[in-house]
Amino acid sequence: MHKRTMLAKSLLIAFSGSAALGVSPAMAQQSTQELQRVTVTGSNIKRTDTETASPVQTITRSEIERTGKTNIAEVLQGISANNSGSIPLAFSNGFAHGSTGVSLRGLGVNSTLVLVNGRRMASYGLADDGQRSFVDLNTIPLEVVDRIEVLKDGASAIYGSDAIAGVVNVILRSDYKGLTIAGDAGTSYKSDGSVGRLAATYGLGDLSADKYNVFVSAEYSKTKAIQQNTRPSYIGTNKLDTEPKTFGYYDQRTGGINPVTGLPLRGSPYGSIRNPANNVYQPATACPEVSSITGLCLTDISDHIQIQPEVERANVFGRGTWNLAADLQAYAEAGVFYTHTKAKGTPTPVSANWGVLATNSVESTATIALPVGHPQNPFAAAARIRGVTENLGGRDSDSENTAIRVIGGIKGSAVGWDYDTALGYIQTKLKDSNTGYVRNSVLQEGLASGQFRLGLAPMDAAYAARLSPTLEREPKNSISFADFKATRELFALPGGNLGISLGAEVRREKSDTPALPYTYEGDIVGLGYSGFNAARTVYAFFGEVSAPVLKILELNAAVRYDHYSDYGSSTTPKVGFKLTPIDWVAIRGTYAEGFRAPGPAENGNSQSAGYAGYLQVSNGNPNIQPEKSKSYTLGLVLSPTKDTDVIIDWYKVKRKNEIIGADGTLVVGADQSSGVPLSTVPGQLQNSRIIYDENGDIAAIFAPYINATSTTTTGVDLEVKQRIALGEAGKLTAGLNWTHINKFARKINGDTYEFAGTHGPYVLSSAAGTPRDKLVFDLTWDRGPLSATVRANYVSGMKAIDHTNAPYDPLVTGELANIPDGVTSVCGAYFPDGRPAPGGCRISSFTTFDIFGRWAVTKQLSVSASVTNALNRLAPWDPYTYGGVNYDPAYHQDGAVGRYFKLGARYTF
Repeated sequence: MHKRTMLAKSLLIAFSGSAALGVSPAMAQQSTQELQRVTVTGSNIKRTDTETASPVQTITRSEIERTGKTNIAEVLQGISANNSGSIPLAFSNGFAHGSTGVSLRGLGVNSTLVLVNGRRMASYGLADDGQRSFVDLNTIPLEVVDRIEVLKDGASAIYGSDAIAGVVNVILRSDYKGLTIAGDAGTSYKSDGSVGRLAATYGLGDLSADKYNVFVSAEYSKTKAIQQNTRPSYIGTNKLDTEPKTFGYYDQRTGGINPVTGLPLRGSPYGSIRNPANNVYQPATACPEVSSITGLCLTDISDHIQIQPEVERANVFGRGTWNLAADLQAYAEAGVFYTHTKAKGTPTPVSANWGVLATNSVESTATIALPVGHPQNPFAAAARIRGVTENLGGRDSDSENTAIRVIGGIKGSAVGWDYDTALGYIQTKLKDSNTGYVRNSVLQEGLASGQFRLGLAPMDAAYAARLSPTLEREPKNSISFADFKATRELFALPGGNLGISLGAEVRREKSDTPALPYTYEGDIVGLGYSGFNAARTVYAFFGEVSAPVLKILELNAAVRYDHYSDYGSSTTPKVGFKLTPIDWVAIRGTYAEGFRAPGPAENGNSQSAGYAGYLQVSNGNPNIQPEKSKSYTLGLVLSPTKDTDVIIDWYKVKRKNEIIGADGTLVVGADQSSGVPLSTVPGQLQNSRIIYDENGDIAAIFAPYINATSTTTTGVDLEVKQRIALGEAGKLTAGLNWTHINKFARKINGDTYEFAGTHGPYVLSSAAGTPRDKLVFDLTWDRGPLSATVRANYVSGMKAIDHTNAPYDPLVTGELANIPDGVTSVCGAYFPDGRPAPGGCRISSFTTFDIFGRWAVTKQLSVSASVTNALNRLAPWDPYTYGGVNYDPAYHQDGAVGRYFKLGARYTF
């Protein structure tokens, strides 16, 4: 076994807390004969060489601290391999509000497997876009995290379904002795969004001397909300014709002009009423400001929107380890993780008709109109209306998510095998409460009786309570499991001993997400039906071999058989190699096949609805098949000097048989972006249909989940670490993590759409987009008790279109206002004079700088300070996304929050 000790130190990968014995940084300097064997994420075989064939990024505890973040969700949102399809907390009014999720390689949150100590977590109670189940990162405590391992190639052969894009393995402390108290507090430059965190960890017992160790850690934090209208320029207002004075876009306040359709935005709280004689809308009640263009009342929805919600977190985690014999150890861990999110949203819009948007096959064309004789109807005929129910409050959500994790097991050695077996139960339970929504049936009743009123005047309290009741549900997901795995070395090969691992797992997964009240009947205006209830049993058998066939060549292979009770079986292989021609050079590569079993929303008796300019309703399909993938990596690991480490990895993932729901690109096609008003017609897919509103624009589409598309993505990861000794002045450490996406292509109905560098896929997680480059660069100075870090975060720009070379994009209707003559490529937004917006149809790149400093005052006390977005950079203007208003929260959240200050202290007794 060749030694590359400095490289091993810099790349040392932490191991599963339930399956490994532990390695300290100092031990990485010893010879491989003296190193203890550890289990590396992406392999079940214990090994002394932590440089595996698979690319793994390790984020150490000290690196986490230097980010200045106070929760794991924010840390993982910033990694370079996390791309389109991720869920930031700012999506507080989406389908999966109150949660955050990671999407490696841009392949979606349900293709990234999140583990804690090498074992699964239960999914969040709500699915992303009503379809994609995922682990909420808020349920992972920060204080007891030892490190995070990010495996960036396919791992279905090791871990099973959900690992098509890779694995995030959060390693918690395995033991602790003593007492530590830590706290953080921070606020933004606007003195809002303040955070406070307090944590304590206490442990006793020494495994060597006392044969046991038990510790418990408790953590509490609270982050306050930030309202969007408190921020400058286009972040804080929709009045973009004169803000700033030279901006020159549309006045996008309600009552202004929709830049896509050219029609008035009619969602004012003062209401609009249509004159039956000429079909022209006019203000329904008096208001302070009227548009000179549309004649309607002007109001700004930014007044109702939050940049970040209020979040409260409380976690308790404990672990005990007992040495029962020289080769036998028992362990148990238990945790309760609680997150409470309060988010505020815009009031409910009441438009010309709602019945056609009902999701449970109800397609009436009943209109929302003031009848003759209504106190607010001055006409001699029924008059249709537009408005929002601000007098009932905004559409606010209150989410309380509680995760419980209990695991117990034993590990040891017998007859030459190292083994680990455990039983566990993990559960998430969500209490989801929603207010401010309107029942269509009670609305119609109030229109007829005159009890319903447009404008800001309060309605009768009893009627208002029936019109807008509190909508509550309690989704619950759980996993019960038993697993066993064993490893050993069999015989000697020229390069070392052949290692083998065998294992088995059985688990019971349950998902119960009831629909919100009244949505089954299509009776909640602006809210589709989403619900599913499913359970399945999964059996798995897996094996792995690592063969150092030569001193310079190691080969490995793995295979896994999974049987899912609700669809069938899958067998997935993985092979890899590592070639070390000289001590400081290693060439590595992997090939893996993967699969993702259909989720409970996709193959069950389910229905969900999302909104992307119109309602998109997806129905469960019991005949749906799993997604399949093939992934490839090829890398070069260099350590030319003892202070320099360079890792370059090329990757390719091809996923086919992709499960998609009601996608406008497929259902609408190129010829059905408009139709006969108030009509229903078949869509381009089998069993799909399109419904048009009163103007002939698309109001809703319906389609079953189908296996319809394939995605191929390729790119390069670069990781560099350079250490520079400064003598008495200390030392510098520079680190770079960069991901470049060369290709992100989706094949739909025989046509290939390229999304890399664009704002697409538009239907995936609020049109976050697929920037080609994400980069993080750190420069850290250490000298004695002092440490300081400057971090640069870079996200490249994107074209404001859904995909490259789009002559027509049905998601943007194709009838944009003021398109210049001769335009052959549709942009997502245009200025009133016809210029593509924002600037040449491109969202700007975004760079921020963070600063962190720590001082070890004594051996017991350390203090720290950090500034996030130190230059107070404003997020790029983005008129194309619908995930946020005028900015993209998936990549530019720090630019909306602005400069943020934080102080912390830690004391160890």
